Amino acid sequence: MKFRILHVDDTPERIARGVAVGLLVAFSPWMGFHMIIAVTLAALCRGNKALAALMVWLSNPFTVLPVYGPCYMVGRFIVGLFRPAAVSMDLSQIADMLGGLFTFSKMLTCLHSAEFWKDIAVVFGKIGLEITIGGFVIGSLAAASGYFMTYSLVLNYRAKKGRRRFRQNQ
Repeated sequence: MKFRILHVDDTPERIARGVAVGLLVAFSPWMGFHMIIAVTLAALCRGNKALAALMVWLSNPFTVLPVYGPCYMVGRFIVGLFRPAAVSMDLSQIADMLGGLFTFSKMLTCLHSAEFWKDIAVVFGKIGLEITIGGFVIGSLAAASGYFMTYSLVLNYRAKKGRRRFRQNQ
């Protein structure tokens, strides 16, 4: 992935913005719409649309628990500050809910059924606010760090590549 990012034919700013947008959207709970949202946001902020679409794949059916578990925990903490009596679940309950819903076989066979999306709505009704808030917080942190790291990597790589070409031409 690093090789592909470093070799994109675009400005370092646009590359970094694309990566940042993709990371921000990857932590949002709207799986299935990630690529549409990321490409739209990348176009609006003049980021690299292809990299934004690529980065949202951090969140996929195989990484649901590692991505959304921390989002839920952060969101639960923040919601708990404002609504102390809010019902919360532990990670094993979240894992059972999400793990049963996002199995590989279920994603292949039931993704286009109304029942699958009803199940998604039930889960989102229970933990949607927490995952949305936590996803925004974690996604914002990932986007900011991703932007600065990508920008720095691209600039350093291109400077090193330029010095190498200069030495070869002498």
